[in-house]
Formats: sequence, structure tokens, C-alpha cells
Amino acid sequence: MLDIDLDPQTKAPRKMELLVLTGMRNADGKTAKGDAAFSKGVEHVVFRYEYEINSEEQVDPFKIPRAARKLMR
Repeated sequence: MLDIDLDPQTKAPRKMELLVLTGMRNADGKTAKGDAAFSKGVEHVVFRYEYEINSEEQVDPFKIPRAARKLMR
């Protein structure tokens, strides 16, 4: 899910929220695919990232932690 808050006057983005859902691996090392990953009894992880967008000065790009990247494969 992606939600973007726009400035009503300039239509420029002010805030962005990203919700990432991923299924956990089972005892056999397999991950349920698609909607099955979120069915009853299947463990899953939710990552929520929120960005405040300010264009006044340049900033370094955001880096997703390695452990989070591994879960999102």
C-alpha cells in the first residue's frame, strides 16, 4: 500500500507512507505466495515506512536494512 499526501496549493508531495506485507517461511523453508501468505494460521511480517518530504535541501537516500531486504525477497 502506498499513500501520498499532497500539498493542496502546489500539488507537491509532503508525506509518503509505504506498507509492505510479507509472508514468513514455514518449517520447510517455503513462503506462501500471493493472498495465501496472509490466510489464517500463516505468520507474516509488516513493515511500515513513513517519509516526510522536504525539498528545501538535499539529503542522502534512505537505505532499507539488510535484514528487512532479506525478508522481502
